[in-house]
Amino acid sequence: MVKARMAISTLAAAIAKFIWTDDFLFPVSMWLVSRLLMGIAMFLIAPNLPALPDGITPHFGWGIFDAWDSVHYRAIATEGYEFINDGKQHNLAFFPLFPVSIFMFMKLGFSFEIAGLIINNLAFLGTVYCLYSWVKKQCGLSAAHWTIAVITCCPMSLFTGVIYTEGLYLLLSTIALRAFDQKQYHWTAICGAMATATRPTGMALIPAFLITAWRQNKPPIAYIVGLLSATGLLIFSLYCQLNFHDFLAFIAAQKGWRPSFGFDWEGWLNMFMQILFG
Repeated sequence: MVKARMAISTLAAAIAKFIWTDDFLFPVSMWLVSRLLMGIAMFLIAPNLPALPDGITPHFGWGIFDAWDSVHYRAIATEGYEFINDGKQHNLAFFPLFPVSIFMFMKLGFSFEIAGLIINNLAFLGTVYCLYSWVKKQCGLSAAHWTIAVITCCPMSLFTGVIYTEGLYLLLSTIALRAFDQKQYHWTAICGAMATATRPTGMALIPAFLITAWRQNKPPIAYIVGLLSATGLLIFSLYCQLNFHDFLAFIAAQKGWRPSFGFDWEGWLNMFMQILFG
């Protein structure tokens, strides 16, 4: 009994010591500050702004985080996918892992809004902590501090605090890239596959792994796990084939959301030209 108490006390002391170290406190503090600033802006400031000309005015409540794409994630989580190849907007254009995760939380008794916010915000916290430790190991403490300051204070971090996929995708892709860098290939395959099931941009991980494996002369297993990262995408494609008789139905579904078929090349090209040439 005495030894057990001593072991518990030692473990508690170790946990407390770790929590108050910079490696834990700084990334968590930066994440928390960004969440508080965003919450103040959305909960207290936005509902008190004058009514907009289009009649859309935010109201105080959890629904303030539920708008735009969140509506489609709600439909997927509660009613499932729908698609007809008619060139109109259908929710099959949205990848499944995030709404499936919300569905699982809702089965535990959470509302859609709370489930979506928990998943996205905690996933972003995991991203911040994972990225901090990775950058610190590779580039030093100062670079880690600046990296976390930028990612948490960047205005686009707003999308990691509402009912969107960004937090979950950032977590999975960061873990996959870090695992690949540290030769933890089983985690690369698992998180890479989950990332390709979260957002279409997850497909960019596949050539990234293959090119990096070639440039760094990595062993054959690196090429294999790079290809295995496509597993999430392949499972979603199989779902499309079984339910909508089209292996690439999710690409066809995006025609209603984008000015060009599938990937919006013109929009991305215009953005890069603005970055490069103003």
